[in-house]
Amino acid sequence: MQNSIGTLGEKSLHAVLKQYYESDGSRHEIPVGSYIADIVGEHGIIEIQTRNFIKFKPKLTELLDSARVTVVHPIINQKRIINTEYDTGEVTSSRKSPKHGGVFTCIHELYAVKPLLAHPNLTIRLPVLCADEIRVYGVHTRRRKIQRTRRGEYISDIIPTDIIDEITLDCPNDYRVFLPPDLPSEFGSAEFAKAAGTDIYTARRAVNILNSMQLIEKTGKNGNKIIYTLKST
Repeated sequence: MQNSIGTLGEKSLHAVLKQYYESDGSRHEIPVGSYIADIVGEHGIIEIQTRNFIKFKPKLTELLDSARVTVVHPIINQKRIINTEYDTGEVTSSRKSPKHGGVFTCIHELYAVKPLLAHPNLTIRLPVLCADEIRVYGVHTRRRKIQRTRRGEYISDIIPTDIIDEITLDCPNDYRVFLPPDLPSEFGSAEFAKAAGTDIYTARRAVNILNSMQLIEKTGKNGNKIIYTLKST
C-alpha cells in the first residue's frame, strides 16, 4: 500500500482496472501515434480513465481516428474509508462512506468529451465498484495538492474490492440509462433534476448530452426555461 501511494504515479484503481481488462502485460503501455495507450489488443485500444476527461480529450480524439477505442471510467458505488498512519501502518479507524455513486456520477466527465460520444469507434464502459479509500496521514510529500480533514493532511489511494455491475455505452440509444423512469412528459432541467435525484448543474449537463444523442428534443420555452420531451422512436 505504501509503495502504491508513495509513487504518486499510477494509482491502485487505475492499475487494478488495467489488469482486469487485460491480464497480458505485453499489451500494456503501447505507443499509438503520439500517445501511449494503456492497452492495445485484438479488439482495439482500451484506455483506463479515472478522471479528468478534459485533459484526456486530445488523446481520445487522436486515438479514435486510428482504431476502435474503449474508455473505462469507474463509478464507486460503495466505499469504505480506512485511516492509517504512515510511520507505523496502523489502521486508526474504518467507516463506510455515506456517499453512493450512481450513473450520474460520470456526467461531468462525459460532458467534457460530448462531441466524441457518438463517434462510431467509441465505446464507454462504466464498471460499478465497491472500493476502499486508504487515507495515509503523516506523509511528507512535495505533491502540490494534499487533501485535508480535521485530522490534518493526508494522501489517499482507492483500492477496488468488488465489481457489482457494468454499464456499456456503445451507441446513442445506450444513453437511455440516464433517463429517469419518473420523468414527466414535458420537463425542464429542474424537473429532470428532481426525477433523477441529482443537482441542477448535473441535470443540465445530462439533458445536454441526451439532447445531443437525439433521445430528447426541445419543444418550447416557458420564459427562459427550455422545455423538452422524449423523442419518439
